[in-house]
Amino acid sequence: MRKPMGRCSVEVPTGDPGLPILRTGKPAPIRKSRSSRWRAGVLLGVHLLIALHVTHYLLTRRTLSPVEPSEAMYTLELGYVNAGALFFGLALLLTLIFGRFFCGWGCHVVALQDLCGWAMKRLGVRPRPFRSRLLAFAPMVVALYMFAWPTASRWIRGTPPFPGFSNHLLTSDLWATFPGPVFGVLTFAVCGFAAVYFLGAKGFCTYGCPYGAMFGALDRLSPGKIVVSDACEQCGHCTATCTSNVRVHEEVRLFGSVVDPGCMKCMDCVSVCPKNALSFSFARPSLLRGKPAEPRARRYDLSLGEELFVAAVAAASTLVFRDLYDGPPLLMSVGLAGITAFLALKLVHLVRRPAVRAQNLELKNGGRLRRPGWVFAALTVLWLLFTSHSAFAQWHRAWGRHYLDLTEASREDVLSGRFRGKTFSSAHARAAAEAFHHFSLADRWGLRGVVDVKLGLAWCRLLQNDFAGAEAAAEQALALAPEAPELRQNLLDIRQAEAAAQPAQETTADASFARGTQLAEQGRFEEAARELAAAVEHAPDSLVARFNLGGVLRRLGRNDAAIEQLEIAGRLAPADADVRVELGLAYLAAGERQKALAALKEAIALAPDSPEAQMHLPGLIQELEEK
Repeated sequence: MRKPMGRCSVEVPTGDPGLPILRTGKPAPIRKSRSSRWRAGVLLGVHLLIALHVTHYLLTRRTLSPVEPSEAMYTLELGYVNAGALFFGLALLLTLIFGRFFCGWGCHVVALQDLCGWAMKRLGVRPRPFRSRLLAFAPMVVALYMFAWPTASRWIRGTPPFPGFSNHLLTSDLWATFPGPVFGVLTFAVCGFAAVYFLGAKGFCTYGCPYGAMFGALDRLSPGKIVVSDACEQCGHCTATCTSNVRVHEEVRLFGSVVDPGCMKCMDCVSVCPKNALSFSFARPSLLRGKPAEPRARRYDLSLGEELFVAAVAAASTLVFRDLYDGPPLLMSVGLAGITAFLALKLVHLVRRPAVRAQNLELKNGGRLRRPGWVFAALTVLWLLFTSHSAFAQWHRAWGRHYLDLTEASREDVLSGRFRGKTFSSAHARAAAEAFHHFSLADRWGLRGVVDVKLGLAWCRLLQNDFAGAEAAAEQALALAPEAPELRQNLLDIRQAEAAAQPAQETTADASFARGTQLAEQGRFEEAARELAAAVEHAPDSLVARFNLGGVLRRLGRNDAAIEQLEIAGRLAPADADVRVELGLAYLAAGERQKALAALKEAIALAPDSPEAQMHLPGLIQELEEK
């Protein structure tokens, strides 16, 4: 028996999840969308603006801060008022008026997904949407973590809910908050190609994008809608064309407009309607609409057990992939989690169902696994084994950090050696042992080194008075991120702690250097100069000893002696920008302006990306040139 659809000449079998069918005649072909070309042009313009932004930074080394919604996290957490936060706020405000249009017309990830979907169709692959009820809540959970948790955590701790705000509209380090080039490319590959293939045309938007979740929530309050006229014949062309997996024909039949928050106002449905029955207009917001006269048919692709399984796998996988080996950023982790959940479910289907497909591949038929099914199953098992191994490494990494936080010795006490004379509780000893145990397992079984694991091991070694082990672990951490100045300072602190632990009467270069730097940090420059001079006497080729001695002598006003030490340090390390900076300041203090100018320019040439080269030195150089 057939159930009438309520509009002219259309009917659909009861319980049929597909499109409506015409009673008579051959179905008309779906015409091409005219709006898709306009949208492609707009998205191309967005990418040209991005290219201009990057070009301006490369030419001037100072530009507008990243225009990315994710930058709003730093506004809420650290108080940085940046371009990304202002842009995101404006986009949310416009969404409240016009509906969820930004995703379709301004998002570079949507553009990437559309490009991947178009390429797949050219290759004969038509990605089918993966429909999960529980997994669809993932974007909102991520959005709450990114944009609500910083404020909520302050409230829980009893601190002011909002930090002190500061101006960060311009930046001298455009890449500071972005992943490196490798993980940048991988993020686009996961959120673009892989998500489209496994999860559908807008797979990442549906199951991963936190910004889309917020736009979708505001879309329910927005009057901007795709509306229908009486000319609609329920041909289904709109639904067949929609790349956002919205059942347009059903929405307009039940509500008179599209109320699904997944609608990105791409206007493809409007463009292909053979009766021009669809248009963009203002109507009653979705949240204010009552229930339709005809209840919406409930069509679920997954059972409740499968939904719970998919949600559990996705949640666990997000925690596993987040910052795995100091790599995947949050959005890449969420994308990988959704794909992992899809693969795990398909593997279960291969075991339990007689027929299984994955997009255009027939994996199993008639209870018999076909060749693509064997390949798919083998690759999925390998991926799940990798995920499980990564979970093991991340588990011990997390527990190592947890127990390290429970140790009772402060950094100052450990580096100064005072902790050896203090008494700690038994909980401290247990926490130190557990931290070392977990960090050791994470380091031994991990596929590559991790900076915070190496640092955790270094700290545990210091608590055991194992300076050699601590120094080795700190050196390994520095090798993983040689551009991080805090790791270089950490290694120096450990070496100084080792030298300071030697008997006071010992006059080796390392011991003298350690005592000299500690005295300098305390502002006792006369005593520091004597110790550092002893270090230079014992180790004439020590760059750090001569560099620090030169800095202390400059601060004492002994500019000629400072210049002598720093010139020798410059010959020992011709490519060290820090030496050039200190030498330039010594020349300047001695009144040798041209030599100071030359040294400071050399420092910028040696390290153009350093904070000194970008913020401090240019103004000083300009001042010297104007004199």
